Amino acid sequence: MPEHPKAKQLAEINFIEPPAPDEVDIPEQKQHFELPVRFGAVPVDRAPLGWEVETRRAEFKVTKFQHAYPTIRLPFQEVQRVQFGHNKEFLAANEKDPKLRELFPTGANRLFFGDNLHVMRQLPSNSIDLFYIDPPFFSGRNYNVIFGDKNEVRSFSDIWEGGMPGYLVWLNARLYEMKRLLKPTGSIYVHLDHHAVHYVKVEMDKIFGVENFRNEIVWHYSGWNKKLSDHFERRHDSILFYCKSPEAFFDAYCEPYNSKEEYLKTRKQKLHIDEDGREYTLDVRDSGTRRVKVYLEDSLERGRPTDDVWKLDKLNNSDKEAIGYPTQKPDRLLERIIKSSSNEGDTVADIFCGGGTTPAVAQRLNRRWIACDQSRIAVAITADRIAKTVEEKIGTLFSVPDFTVEHWGVYEAPKLEKLPASDFRDFVVRAFGGRPESVSPVIHGVRHGVPLFVGEASRKSQIGKDDVAKFAKVVYEERRANHGVILGWNFGPEARKAAEILAARENKRIDFVRLNLVRLESDDFREHVVSKHTDYGQLLSFIQPPEVIVKPRRTGRLKYEFDVSESVSLNKDGVIANVQWDFDYRDGRFTTTEGYAFLRDKKTGHPVLVVEYEFPRKGEHTIACSVQDDQGGERTVVQTIEVE
Repeated sequence: MPEHPKAKQLAEINFIEPPAPDEVDIPEQKQHFELPVRFGAVPVDRAPLGWEVETRRAEFKVTKFQHAYPTIRLPFQEVQRVQFGHNKEFLAANEKDPKLRELFPTGANRLFFGDNLHVMRQLPSNSIDLFYIDPPFFSGRNYNVIFGDKNEVRSFSDIWEGGMPGYLVWLNARLYEMKRLLKPTGSIYVHLDHHAVHYVKVEMDKIFGVENFRNEIVWHYSGWNKKLSDHFERRHDSILFYCKSPEAFFDAYCEPYNSKEEYLKTRKQKLHIDEDGREYTLDVRDSGTRRVKVYLEDSLERGRPTDDVWKLDKLNNSDKEAIGYPTQKPDRLLERIIKSSSNEGDTVADIFCGGGTTPAVAQRLNRRWIACDQSRIAVAITADRIAKTVEEKIGTLFSVPDFTVEHWGVYEAPKLEKLPASDFRDFVVRAFGGRPESVSPVIHGVRHGVPLFVGEASRKSQIGKDDVAKFAKVVYEERRANHGVILGWNFGPEARKAAEILAARENKRIDFVRLNLVRLESDDFREHVVSKHTDYGQLLSFIQPPEVIVKPRRTGRLKYEFDVSESVSLNKDGVIANVQWDFDYRDGRFTTTEGYAFLRDKKTGHPVLVVEYEFPRKGEHTIACSVQDDQGGERTVVQTIEVE
């Protein structure tokens, strides 16, 4: 199928410079009731925890959650694009809708690896129809850390710092951004358990308004109840459902009746037959003054509207959709939410996507989607799940956009090296906190008025003394500046010496030119990030994919063992964190073989590095192995074997 003429151009955009996000107000905090005067005044919280307004100068304000989580703006890096052949239709739709074009600039759905707060801050306001989030429960560190990535562990350590108030500030900053991103017709569902749901509801009342609270949905799941000594067995989670405004879309999910008998028992009505032999019941309307015929076939087709108690079992290991981690939510739970609060073509978002249930169900139900996770393993599992969902069911039913995997803050160096020179320089300037510029062939950007020069994309390249001399001349003669910064992977000894000489040279009639040489992987490069917050240093890094070595060994007829235990992470302090297998690799698209997406040793919890597989037939087979390390690096290797 021919691609849209702009597809290639847009697909090559590896960074997006969004406009500064709009702000939204929190509602006036009203008292629910008033006590008699003799009891004194009842204090009312005026703002969510973490919300502050600090005026430093008359014209400058630090507002909202900036003191706790200052904004940093870094580029997005597209590291993967999974294509399904229909993307031109979605690029065409972008031309008609500026908001859609801003949210999906290449027409593709988007899966982000990075800190969800900062990712959301770079997305356009009033662009999302539905948020579902399943954030970490305030129930224990070990319970929340599923994948073991460095970024996941770091983030969960931050969440727990300061106890419940710290958790609420952390969550409130994200709830505020979700409110900004929601359309006026949008809704949000927040999935929690008994540890924090009541505290979070108080905060959501402040952020979204008491009047926009719709339901506390109780998800009741069955299990083998034990007789406990001090409390009843806990068998439910809570899902807080809020709207952004009274305009919000809602169409209650209806579940089918299992039989005619169940319908009649539920309705508690008698069955009648009309002159044509059609069965019907008589519904009471207008406070009992009127009865209306409701035909049975119509009622059975519509099903029964659900209430706010949902009796759905959790996943178990035998469920086909289960991928092996303990907090995965069932598809049928998300289907109720997505169908109730969105239409086909609407945009659904999940910024704690985990194993990808929300985007997978949204894809199956023909919705656009945005997803994010701080774990590279979670992102890899989600990408695989989406590709598999499309391959199994969707491609023949309706057109499907491509989807991209984009990194924010943790960048794959080898992919940066492949960028065109101008794109690489723009990317580096933005990552350094600067503004790209193309007025001069030597000055590639500016930060705080200081000219910037960026070296070549190849990590093997070195900046030499000639580069330093040319840049210094332009900085002084064209810009009349006394300071410039050169950014690059490596610097030759002569370049350093030239910079030192220029920095030390002084003429009484003119300012001296001072040049800083900054390696892209050094602490100096991320200094502008750390200056915003001391904990932000880990948010910006350049990583290498792991070295993957696959050793197959025949163990029987059609049976093979595959060993990747000699694979290693090439990142500092990195270890292999997950291995995925596709034993039927086709069409250049990786989709895991069932049961090989997230394998863990039951005793140690470590990833399984040696697996066995029985092929369905002899002959040539192409297999693929995808490996992630705990620093965010990933590599997929493909090889062909002759099965005997």
